[in-house]
Amino acid sequence: MPKYNNIENIPAKVFFDILQTKNYQLLKPKPNEDGLERIFTEIYDDFFIKSDNYEAKQYLKLTTNVAFLEYKIATIKQVLHFVYYNEINEDMKLKLLDALEKGCEIYIDKNVEFANELQRVLQVEIGIIDNDLTMDKLELENIAKNRNEKIFDFYDTIVSLGNVHNRNIDEKLTLAMYISIEKSAARIIKEQNKK
Repeated sequence: MPKYNNIENIPAKVFFDILQTKNYQLLKPKPNEDGLERIFTEIYDDFFIKSDNYEAKQYLKLTTNVAFLEYKIATIKQVLHFVYYNEINEDMKLKLLDALEKGCEIYIDKNVEFANELQRVLQVEIGIIDNDLTMDKLELENIAKNRNEKIFDFYDTIVSLGNVHNRNIDEKLTLAMYISIEKSAARIIKEQNKK
């Protein structure tokens, strides 16, 4: 496990440097340690969750939906494959297809030849789900692209946060502390705007 593996121990500056450079060695791993990108992704996801802003909520919603849609497509294909290639009685076949229809919210016509309906489900029903999946993935890419396009200067941000709080902020703060200070600053600004 690298030295920096969560928002409580990673310095905010290191986090933002990795975000810009993709240099996962800044996590200070042990020699020959792998899985650094996965660890950073977990930190990044936690950062988004704890930041509690609209973009973070949208990001979380989309990543959850992408995983669900991918699982849904895989489930449909597996059940259809099982029903098509295994010799099962008609009652079991209908029960599996009903469960698939209800669980995955797709339409399966049980009154037509199964091979034709199988092809239709694979093309049409999965196609619809795949389109939704593609749209969500594109929106996720746009969020990531927009976040990366914004020129972020860590020190300017620390100074701005210090101005809002009317105190100096140590640039060696952890990411968890950075998130708390940023959220606090947003509340202060919101209150000042009400006045």
